[in-house]
Amino acid sequence: MMTPTSDPSSSPDGGVARLVRGTGVALLTLAMLGATYLIWARGEAMIVDLSTLAGKVLCF
Repeated sequence: MMTPTSDPSSSPDGGVARLVRGTGVALLTLAMLGATYLIWARGEAMIVDLSTLAGKVLCF
């Protein structure tokens, strides 16, 4: 029977990696919820604001 040379679940950094992954998922979820709220609350006005900003930044 073959056994793996390294077991990721037994490594001491397994808890840290899980914490970092959980924090990343939580931040991404929060950003997506914030974006959804802004689209819901401002709608087309936000898209117009972004296109105006892009026109000023990119000089088109």
